[in-house]
Amino acid sequence: MPLKRKYHKNIAIIPSFSVIAVNVRVTVFFLFLFTFNFSTLFGQDLRYGHWHASETMFNPAFTGSSGQPRVILNFRDQWPDMPQSYVSYRAAFDAYAEPIRSGIGVFINQDNQGDGVLQSTEIGAQYMYQARIAYSWALNFGMQFSYNQIRLNWQDLQFFDQINLLYGFNDVFGNPNPTAELTPGSLTQGYTDLGAGAVLYSDKMYVGLGVAHLTTPKVSFYNNAASVIPMGFSGQAGVFFGGGKKDALVVNPYALFSTQKGFSQLQTGIYVKKSIILGGFAVKHNTSNLSDVMFLAGLSKGMLKFAYSYDVSVGPLAGLSGGAHEVSLMLTFKDNPDRSKKNSQKSMLDCPSVL
Repeated sequence: MPLKRKYHKNIAIIPSFSVIAVNVRVTVFFLFLFTFNFSTLFGQDLRYGHWHASETMFNPAFTGSSGQPRVILNFRDQWPDMPQSYVSYRAAFDAYAEPIRSGIGVFINQDNQGDGVLQSTEIGAQYMYQARIAYSWALNFGMQFSYNQIRLNWQDLQFFDQINLLYGFNDVFGNPNPTAELTPGSLTQGYTDLGAGAVLYSDKMYVGLGVAHLTTPKVSFYNNAASVIPMGFSGQAGVFFGGGKKDALVVNPYALFSTQKGFSQLQTGIYVKKSIILGGFAVKHNTSNLSDVMFLAGLSKGMLKFAYSYDVSVGPLAGLSGGAHEVSLMLTFKDNPDRSKKNSQKSMLDCPSVL
């Protein structure tokens, strides 16, 4: 499963202890354990599993790299069988402006953790400049600026001192039991952020590096403490076999590596496309264990590209989490084969993709 953001503002959402069963009158009560402290907290950024439908999220140097104006929509429901799941959305638009050899894009991310207990929204813009370094090679440089807002729905939290052995978290009248936990001074926090990246590619391969949180923002729900969001790094690489003719078989092995403050994930996989049919398989390794196996199927016809995948949890959450469902939809508004045919060093070189 992808790297999930867990540090949010001095509220440590600890996944290994996040679901606690309390047997009260033969009823099992589930709660999220929120530990309030003033130490430095950190976590991992969200990453979608559909690599070619979320490449600008990993690396802004891919902005506009398809050479076509496109809209991409992503949806992910992670751990649906857990009492509190993680649901994420992304909408992005990017295009290439050939007169200035640049790609321009905008995006919005929405992440709901714990059924909306913790909500984060990110709105940003991306820029890419392409340098043709040879007839069939290009080097892209990208930057990203975003504004982030995180909201805590305090009224939806439940704490240990609210547990009544007879009635659970509520009193006999159904009202929530009181808690000694102090309400933060502010339940909404905002901050700005920067990212950067580069990608080198030809028509048969690519290799890229992205860096997130260059400014290491400091954010907190409390006035007397702040959590630093650590920089994150991601590497991307892939090669393409086949293609060249309409409806020809294309095989694309790839690898993604992400690391952030001691937590790393490696995703290795393969896409296979024949005519309009797309298939994929990937294995995800976290820092210490194999975590997921992803199966993907999709269609790519004209301006419409669609893919669905399911992550099977094979690590500590095997049989408990329900895996993850992910859907991506891409609309391309223009196809310009003439540019790829002339392929001069003064024109843009499209980055290879199975979509």
